Amino acid sequence: MGTTRFAQNDLARLSYEVDGPEQGPPLIFLHATLGDHRTIGDLQRELNADYRLILPDARGHGASAGIQGRTFTITEMANDVWAVMEAEGLDADDAPRPLLIGHGQGAVTALELARRRSDRFVGMILIEPDAPALLDGETDADVIRLRESGREVYRRISESAYRDQLEQALEGYMRYRWGVEWRDELSRPRLAATRRHLGALGPSLEALDSFRILPEELAAIQLRSHMITAGSSPAMIEVTGRRLAAVMPSATYRQIGKIALGAPFGSEAMFDVLRPLIASMVGRS
Repeated sequence: MGTTRFAQNDLARLSYEVDGPEQGPPLIFLHATLGDHRTIGDLQRELNADYRLILPDARGHGASAGIQGRTFTITEMANDVWAVMEAEGLDADDAPRPLLIGHGQGAVTALELARRRSDRFVGMILIEPDAPALLDGETDADVIRLRESGREVYRRISESAYRDQLEQALEGYMRYRWGVEWRDELSRPRLAATRRHLGALGPSLEALDSFRILPEELAAIQLRSHMITAGSSPAMIEVTGRRLAAVMPSATYRQIGKIALGAPFGSEAMFDVLRPLIASMVGRS
C-alpha cells in the first residue's frame, strides 16, 4: 500500500495514491467507471519496486469528492489527472514523462490527455476504451449498429441512475460490461465499493456519451500506444480498440482471453501482457 495524497482542480478535491521509488519511471493508472485506484490489484506489488505508481480516484469514485447531482466531461476528467500531475511535479517540461495506462473511462481520459498534451507522455496503454463516439465517422453498417446500440444502453442506464433507480442501473451496466454472471466474479468488498460509487454512474456515462474526437485528431496522435480488449469485452468495445489501432499511426492492437472484474489491471492474464509492455515503453528490460 502506498501513500494517499490529495490534489485540487477548481472545486473538485481529488484523491490519489503514490507508491514506489520517487525516481522510478512514472506510471499513471486510470480506472474504469465504478472502479477506484485499488483495481490495480496485485499488480501494484509487482511494480512498486521499480516504478513510481500514481493511482488517482476519478470524480465520484474512491476517496475523491462525490458527485452531487452535477454533470462533467471527459475534458474535466483529463484536467483532474493534470492537477494530480502538477501536484507530483510531472507537468514541467523537464520532468520525466509518465506512461498512461487506462481502463474503460480511464482509457478515454488518457486519450483526451494525449490529444491535448502528447508531448508530456511517453506512451499509452488503453484497455477497453468504451466511448461510443470513438466510432463516429464509421460508414460500415455493422459498426454503426454497434455504436448506436452501445449508446442507447448507456443512455438507458444513465436515465435509471438519474431517477435514483440505482440497483437497476447497476445491474444494467454490469451485465453490459461483464455479462450476466458478474456477481459471481466480484468479491463482497469490491461489490460494496462499487455500490459506493453509484452516484457517479450517470454522470460518467453521460460524459462518455458526449465525448467527441475527430478521426483526423486521432490520426494526429503520434504517441506510441497499445490497445487491449478481451474475448469477454462487449462487441462495441472490441471494435473500438481495433479502430483506434487502425487510425492512430503509432498504435497496435491486442486481444487477450478475459479481463478480471475485481482487479482488471492485475489479473494474471493482464499482468503477463502489461509487464513487458510497460518495460519496453519506458526503456527498461
